[in-house]
Amino acid sequence: MGKTYLHEIVTPSEPLSAWIYLHKEKGTTYIAPHWHQGIELSFTISGSIDDFIINQQHYKTQAGTVLVVNSQVVHSVRSILKLDDKAISIIYPYYYVNRLYPEIENEIIAVNHPDGFDDFKDQVYLELQTTLFKIYRNLEIDNKTRNLKLELLTDKVLYLLLQYFTKSKSEYDIVYGAKEFEIVRVQAITKYINDNYQNKITLNDIANQVNVSKEYLTKFFKTRMELTIGQYINKVRSQKAYYDLLGRTGNLTQIAEKNGFASTRSMNKVFNNIYGKNASDIYKNLRS
Repeated sequence: MGKTYLHEIVTPSEPLSAWIYLHKEKGTTYIAPHWHQGIELSFTISGSIDDFIINQQHYKTQAGTVLVVNSQVVHSVRSILKLDDKAISIIYPYYYVNRLYPEIENEIIAVNHPDGFDDFKDQVYLELQTTLFKIYRNLEIDNKTRNLKLELLTDKVLYLLLQYFTKSKSEYDIVYGAKEFEIVRVQAITKYINDNYQNKITLNDIANQVNVSKEYLTKFFKTRMELTIGQYINKVRSQKAYYDLLGRTGNLTQIAEKNGFASTRSMNKVFNNIYGKNASDIYKNLRS
């Protein structure tokens, strides 16, 4: 899964209305906790995703699993992709969904727990899976009508989700499983870190940014994100550095400095903890 999803920045796959990506790279994948305005869908084609975390709920997928991340919900992924593991991600820009279906402002898509569906929804879920598999097949085809077919299929997926799997936000006294102010605060913290990961970041910096004490910040973030502030910063930096390694944008020292690491040694230590191998080994393997 070699893409970075940035906050509220979702660029459609030209000339399509939605962003589509096929994940099939073998190796350790880590996508740091993040959020965006767009509505994201993940469909596992074959194999599995080890740990897809959506607003603190952990999902282990299998072939056919559909997961939706509603707008502005924090989510992350950690998985070891094996040779036959494949999945697609689709992100619908919020403005696109809202223009076609203004009711989305008051609703969420609830499709992540199909074990609770009745017989009718089971049939619709099967149609949803079939349509998503057709999207995968068309991603592998290159002909003059490919984009027309992908546009048609992605719109059908969106239609099925909105027609049959939405629930009113008013049914809940909490938003997306967390109090609204907590979501806003998590978004502010993660956005600050993602905007400033290349520089030195202290707890004081973040606490001042969100107007809380260091003690409250530490406890709040660990409770909501299931990792410490320091761990989150390291994971964001390592993810950015990993893509720089793949893109060969500099030598190890330059990549470490660019992504906020004090040294190549500290970057290697973080990489070992997250990816099971250090950055130096990845760099050497790519060069060879």
